[in-house]
Amino acid sequence: MAAVRARRRRRMIERIEPAKPAKAKGTPRLAAIQLDSGFSPPRLSRQGLGLFAGLSVLTLGLAIVGATMIGGSLFDVREAGAIAADRAAHAVGFQVANVEIEGVAGARADEIRALVMPENRQSLLAVEPEALRTRIESLDWVSRASVRRMWPSTLRIEIARRLAFARWQEHGAVTVIDAAGERLFAERAADNLDLPLVVGVGAGPAAAPLLTALEQLPETRARTRALVRVGDRRWNLRLASGATVALPEERTIAALAALEGLQARRALLDRPVYRIDMRLPGRAAVRVYPLLAGARYERGAV
Repeated sequence: MAAVRARRRRRMIERIEPAKPAKAKGTPRLAAIQLDSGFSPPRLSRQGLGLFAGLSVLTLGLAIVGATMIGGSLFDVREAGAIAADRAAHAVGFQVANVEIEGVAGARADEIRALVMPENRQSLLAVEPEALRTRIESLDWVSRASVRRMWPSTLRIEIARRLAFARWQEHGAVTVIDAAGERLFAERAADNLDLPLVVGVGAGPAAAPLLTALEQLPETRARTRALVRVGDRRWNLRLASGATVALPEERTIAALAALEGLQARRALLDRPVYRIDMRLPGRAAVRVYPLLAGARYERGAV
């Protein structure tokens, strides 16, 4: 009977005192205390959240005003952070120790190296490949470039140069151009006298098809001194002999091929002529030098 009464008493005590939650195995002491106390974080109302957001914006604004009043700015803060990150990256080994440049050497490679590092930067982390590629391709002698970061300390740059294609004389000034007719200001015309000469307004951008065709016509090319643009619509050849060959506005390449054939069959370009008109389809009108008493034609005379 005593045992039955003891069990009933325990049940009554359990009904009066609620059971405490069981502590999870391995629960930290502080968390266990919070569970025992029944603590729960406070919940903010909508008004409270709005007040908190407003105070945050106000605090940020005061910080900006304070930075501006002491001579700083948001840009300065960002710049200082970027410099600090750059120096930290450099300190742990991400410095630009090797700059590998393919496609150019000497002074051209040195010109590329001068563009590599942004101002006040030291680490490979600070080099932005796309921005550096844009800077390199802004050089007038560069056709295209590629930039790769090879972690942790190597920068690899590949350069394709714009090749000198011809000399262009316009308004008395002679410059070197590439195949697209773009001027290469880094190249001196006096250093490229072996390049063909094109003359006239608009001659540079329009010359590529004619110059390419002449590469396949060795007899005509060897005797051509310059290509002269006429009215920005057609071409004349100025020969080394001083003669002029008038080419048609259309079928220009076919006319050049016909001229090469006349040279092969009749050595026309070596005869004492001063003008050959190829503008009529299928015909070549030739004007010879007038006979002068006691005069003699000399090849190469202008």
